[in-house]
Amino acid sequence: MNREEMTSDQGATSVDQIVGDARSGAQQLYENIRSAILRGEYSSGQHLTESYLARHFGVSRTPVRVALARLEGDGLIETIPNKGAFVTGWTEADLAEVYAIRIRLEPLACRMAVGRIDEATLDRLDEIALEMLRRLDEAEPGWIEACTELNATFHDEILQASGATRLIGILGSLTEVLIVRRTISRYPREALKLNFTQHIQIVQALRQGDADWAEALMAAHILGGRQAILDKTT
Repeated sequence: MNREEMTSDQGATSVDQIVGDARSGAQQLYENIRSAILRGEYSSGQHLTESYLARHFGVSRTPVRVALARLEGDGLIETIPNKGAFVTGWTEADLAEVYAIRIRLEPLACRMAVGRIDEATLDRLDEIALEMLRRLDEAEPGWIEACTELNATFHDEILQASGATRLIGILGSLTEVLIVRRTISRYPREALKLNFTQHIQIVQALRQGDADWAEALMAAHILGGRQAILDKTT
């Protein structure tokens, strides 16, 4: 290889690395802002300016714009012309709509996971279900936030196991709404214990490969959660 070829290859490698680093940085920024919204660090209706986010995360405005566009696609922010980006404010009607969609689609995803979900995932689901019950019983500071995250992980593991790409896309964004709204905090305690116990039953149905049972249990689980919240708010 002559000197010109070496220089050309080195230049191409440098450009590829720069592009790769830029993409990695943009992805990290998106994940950081997304996590902050899901943790409640940015409240519903809060104005997220490009200048603030760029300064806070130590980046230029270009990756901030990209991240905000992706977050808008996720339904976590909304952009108002001539005003900017705001954290999405979810109403009771929005929450009811989320549950209406979940009741239709998530039992189907659970059914599709039967026969596809592996033992390692089933073991993780059992661990999550037991951990949620433990945290509920002990009720130590931060248990609501912890159970909110564990609950989202439980449902996402089953969703991913379904292998249904379109369902994953639709239901994944809806689960985030429930994280933002901290719906677990709105359950009566008895209803919450029943809800968490149903997780164990769902895993049992998945282990036994009973698609009808798994689907029915998930439908009852989501419907019960919806009813518990509506009973508390009406």
